[in-house]
Amino acid sequence: MMYDDYEFLKVEPGDDRVLRITMNRPEKLNASGEVGHGEQGRIWREFDDDPDMNVALITGAGRAFSAGGDIDAGNGPAEVDTRDGRALVRNMIACRKPIVSAINGVAVGGGLAIALLADISIASERAVLMDGHVKLGIAAGDHAALVWPLSIGLARSKYHLLMCDRITGKEAAEIGLVGKCVPHEELMATAEDAAQRLARGPQFAIQATKAALNDWYLQNIAIFEHSLYMEAHSLTLPDAAAGIAAVRGKTEPVFPGAVGSHRY
Repeated sequence: MMYDDYEFLKVEPGDDRVLRITMNRPEKLNASGEVGHGEQGRIWREFDDDPDMNVALITGAGRAFSAGGDIDAGNGPAEVDTRDGRALVRNMIACRKPIVSAINGVAVGGGLAIALLADISIASERAVLMDGHVKLGIAAGDHAALVWPLSIGLARSKYHLLMCDRITGKEAAEIGLVGKCVPHEELMATAEDAAQRLARGPQFAIQATKAALNDWYLQNIAIFEHSLYMEAHSLTLPDAAAGIAAVRGKTEPVFPGAVGSHRY
């Protein structure tokens, strides 16, 4: 199978049956615009249909995994369209084959969704994970309401999703948000070893185990749909406009909703 039509993603099929995927916009910390956001959802269906690939390994170019959406490149508050976000989450869950994420730096937004929805998630000690939706006046959609409580429990999920605290790779491993944390210089070797071991393994057993475990997501998929709707709706409100304006102006946001307008 050819992967020549990707722009944001660098996709490299290997003779070892590992599909290596790199989010390749290092000058923007691998933030995805409209094109990149679409590719982040589409790749998992094509990988799943590729008879020559057993495992996917995804990382980011440069010093970031992915800084999420690029609000200046077609992935901001004017684009209230849930299709790409839905495709990313649902296609990763539906993908029969295992996915390994090598979280080499900051992981936010849709990039964080990929990092955490991977079946084997390995973080560098330099990694920083954060769901910053609420900090921007946006409801936490994407994946968080579905994935985080199953990984770290409801209390910790509420704390981190409402407070928008940064989580180091080491902390993420300690609380169970990622599978493992390693020194930065060992990250890619560790991720490669995991991918190659899976690629050489019994494929039916691996895929069947993944499918059974992902039933936890499928049994709770209505939670994801609810959060996705709330995220899209919140993007139409003044709080989101204030949050985005603050990011662009590099200032602290002043949210109109803080004084009582647009309550849930």
